[in-house]
Amino acid sequence: MEGMPDSFPRLASARNERLKAVRRLRAGKDRDHLLLEGLHLVEEALARDVALRWVLAAEERVDALLPTLRRAEAAGAEVVLAPLALLVEVGDLDSPASLLGWAERPAPAPWSDLLGGPGPVVVAAGVQEPGNVGALARVAAGLGARGLVALKGGASPWHPRALRGASGTTLGLAVRERVTADALFSAAREAGAEVWGADAGLDAVDARAATPPREAPFLLLLGEEGRGLDPLLRADADQVVQVPLHRGVESLNVATAAAVLVWELHARRAEAGAGSTAPATGAAGPGGGSAEDAS
Repeated sequence: MEGMPDSFPRLASARNERLKAVRRLRAGKDRDHLLLEGLHLVEEALARDVALRWVLAAEERVDALLPTLRRAEAAGAEVVLAPLALLVEVGDLDSPASLLGWAERPAPAPWSDLLGGPGPVVVAAGVQEPGNVGALARVAAGLGARGLVALKGGASPWHPRALRGASGTTLGLAVRERVTADALFSAAREAGAEVWGADAGLDAVDARAATPPREAPFLLLLGEEGRGLDPLLRADADQVVQVPLHRGVESLNVATAAAVLVWELHARRAEAGAGSTAPATGAAGPGGGSAEDAS
């Protein structure tokens, strides 16, 4: 085949520095880099001009991967081949990835990007499951939110499972992580932004009746799976909204709740709050009950 795969260097030892780097990142000891697992994520990175430092490909599948490997090489990445067994060893997928990419982690998005115009910013407020944080990033990207903020104490949007859960959409999103609650509220006040919480309760407003600001940004806090929004965050929020639920359902997955709320609040902004206030048999934010990884 044209392309001469034999021109790529090969590694054969599990003690190779690239594999050690992957293990360190998985162990949470490296917050400076991204691990992109699988053909789709590597191609997303190339399409978005992410500067890949290297890609590691299974030598057994090099023919199928060759077009992507050549694109990565042309973009400045070092292409290295390895036995699939070594990739399986450093992977955590049921179906092991035959391609890994390594890149610098993007700098935090400035608050001016996140809060510089009208519309919602999705906030993962203590969400622990990386796949759910990735799903929140996908919701934020797909439904036109201004970006994603992850509060300190929750999973990182750049965790490998979060990147997979987002299907690469995080790479094109304004993201800021490890933000303290104080820093979040301070930035909101400085930008003239409102902070809204998603949670159930008698004082929570049916999202269909809410009136989000039309000309200013607002942050939508979504709490930890199972426990919902932290009571201190809830108390400091300008408004708390909920998704009406029926048939005894107590809660939605956090990303599902985010999708419903972002969509509905976009509509309320466009229609100046002309939403229905029909009663429901139950209501919830993402908390209460189970909210397992749906990625």
